[in-house]
Amino acid sequence: MTGGRALRAEVLKLLSLPATYFTLLGTLGVSVILAIAFSRKGVSPIGYTQAGFLVLGVIAVTSEYSGGQIHRTLTALPRRIALHLSKMAALLIVAVPAAGLTALVCGPLSEAVGASAYLALTTVLAAAVATVLRRSVPAVAGLLGYYFIAGPLLRDRAAFAAYLPDLGSHHLVVLGWVLLAVGVSATLFLRRDA
Repeated sequence: MTGGRALRAEVLKLLSLPATYFTLLGTLGVSVILAIAFSRKGVSPIGYTQAGFLVLGVIAVTSEYSGGQIHRTLTALPRRIALHLSKMAALLIVAVPAAGLTALVCGPLSEAVGASAYLALTTVLAAAVATVLRRSVPAVAGLLGYYFIAGPLLRDRAAFAAYLPDLGSHHLVVLGWVLLAVGVSATLFLRRDA
């Protein structure tokens, strides 16, 4: 299977999951509600709506492990690195428009590009973590625990917190974490049994 066909297959597979639509529609609905609630306070709800994109990244990967479909996928495309990168690219194809729409709902147009890039990168980071853990609950619990508890606690107490991936204002830092996470997950995906 060529790279283009692998990417198309991964996009179709992701779009065939009902959880993809529930997650995206739920995230958009919550974004609208939070945008209305926070509009008087001048606070952007992106920090809260990123939870939906974290979940999207996790379900995009772990759905194949829960039912054993990963074995059929590897039979069709045994080149694991190509498969892994196709999964990440397919996720970006789905996440970028959803992130753009969510960012437009959540804040001013001037901040929409940066916010949508952050949400899309966060989705890929979550998918990489899910590839390492291969289970939905630990991946979602770990990511939400970090993004909503550990990250905010560290942000105010540690100088190195500016280099952690949960700060959407530092896009190069987030991109660095995403590249590292995808590299680690690709290495483990290549070396481990499915």
